[in-house]
Amino acid sequence: MAVKKLSPVTLADLVKRVPKDQMKQFEKFRDKTLEYHRRVNQYPEKLPLIDWEYYRNNVRKDYEKMVIEFQSEYEELDRTFSARHEINDFAKYYEELDKLTEVVKKEITEFVKSSNDRIKKYEAEIKRIKNLVPYEQMTMEQFVVDREDLAEFIPRQGRPLFWPHNPEEQRVGPANPDYDKKPQKKGSTSEEAKPSDVIVS
Repeated sequence: MAVKKLSPVTLADLVKRVPKDQMKQFEKFRDKTLEYHRRVNQYPEKLPLIDWEYYRNNVRKDYEKMVIEFQSEYEELDRTFSARHEINDFAKYYEELDKLTEVVKKEITEFVKSSNDRIKKYEAEIKRIKNLVPYEQMTMEQFVVDREDLAEFIPRQGRPLFWPHNPEEQRVGPANPDYDKKPQKKGSTSEEAKPSDVIVS
């Protein structure tokens, strides 16, 4: 059972590629690897030699067959471990890995493409917002036109209200579609409006 001595030299090369935020995970992996190396390296590289001729000559005749069977199994153990890579077919694992690699590459390509599309969209939106009139200089009408995405949050179906936002100040104009339906007081007509009710938009 030829056990090849393992060396931790490869860990020194691997640590150079580990990101700083993954160092704790690497340290756990390193500790487990070194423990495995220690346990493997405590065994000899070759199985102890046994003088089978001595046992065959010194056991009773009815046990000689048992010694021969034990010798055969002992030698088969050494061959099985030494030729484990030839006996076991690991090709299927590499085939599965290749298929998985192709799937991951496709997902990465799609993610990069969608990310680039989002970046272009966000950059265009940033450019549009930078070109807007500053909000402190913008009228309510300009806000409704330039920020259609937020106009729905303004009451009265997106029509801007006027300070002080009471019903009297909102009576005249398209912001009050029900104005003509309101009953008129005696002595006034629906065609005339007080100067104070007129809102220039």
